Amino acid sequence: MWFISDLHLGDGTPSDVFFGKDRHLLALLRKVTRLGATLVVGGDAMDFHQALSFTRILRAHGEVLDALSQLARAGRLYYIVGNHDYDIGLYKEIMQFRVCDELRLGAKVRVTHGYEHDPFHAAQDLAKAQWGTKIHHFVERYLDTWIRIPLGEYYTLPNRFTFWMFYNLGTIAHAWATVMGWLGYTRSLEAIDRTLDFWARSNMGDPMCMFQSVWSELDDTPFDFIVCGHSHLPGLVRKGAKTYVNTGSWTFSSSQYAVWDGADFRSSDWITSIDYGADLYQPLIRGAIDEKNFWQWWRENYMGLLRFREGEERAGRLRGWESYVRDYQRHSRQHQARPPRALPPEERA
Repeated sequence: MWFISDLHLGDGTPSDVFFGKDRHLLALLRKVTRLGATLVVGGDAMDFHQALSFTRILRAHGEVLDALSQLARAGRLYYIVGNHDYDIGLYKEIMQFRVCDELRLGAKVRVTHGYEHDPFHAAQDLAKAQWGTKIHHFVERYLDTWIRIPLGEYYTLPNRFTFWMFYNLGTIAHAWATVMGWLGYTRSLEAIDRTLDFWARSNMGDPMCMFQSVWSELDDTPFDFIVCGHSHLPGLVRKGAKTYVNTGSWTFSSSQYAVWDGADFRSSDWITSIDYGADLYQPLIRGAIDEKNFWQWWRENYMGLLRFREGEERAGRLRGWESYVRDYQRHSRQHQARPPRALPPEERA
């Protein structure tokens, strides 16, 4: 059984974070088909907020969607609802996916998308949370840049300005809430601190702040394996006889997947063939970031004039997705600027 999640297929424009890896994903799907295996898609397959409509996604990634639909019609695809999946009817009726909130493989494996471990999404109405995502995508599309966490990986001027604004707004809100706390209204201060710490912790290596929840659940769950995506941080993390498997994502230059052989999991990247263990999770296992809050992170990193230590230390060293995205964006713009091909007479209606 094969697992992928967080494809975030968009409309094929430069702000589509899938980055045109269609042929790579098609190769994976063909292998699943050839092996007669079953595919589990762990949510967030399509980025409706970025693409604005299913038609635009279909136009950009038609072959991939067709291959997924063929697996579904053969009864070999399960789809788990993610926090970006507000149109479930489309998956059920058009794509013919078997849609569920979670999937259990006997008494050993429990699979969810993972937003259930996210302290903000788990506590929110997902329909209301969609608005923040829509605004985020609109700003990225309008500015033609990335406003993402971690800052060191997306060290763009708009992103640095966003962090600076977030700090200043947080400072004002924190001061106001402190005054209200003196008057006995403490809930506002607690909520602001939770938001600021969520931002900082996500930036320091715990995307979506879901690791602590999963790590605690491993002690209580009757399952041997907890599998999810959502954080986009791939890995295979052991805790005694229990294992946390994160399926990663297919955003930017990532192409991660996991395979279950009936006894254990393997977590890998399709394009690079890198295998993932617990390396990316070691700081979280050691608790290296547990004692830091937003204010401590800011003092350690902000250098003035919109410069941040974690970004400046790697300045000039292109890594991974950065060169990939520039090539993709350049190709996308050239494709959009190219006039449509004139049909030969025999193809004209």
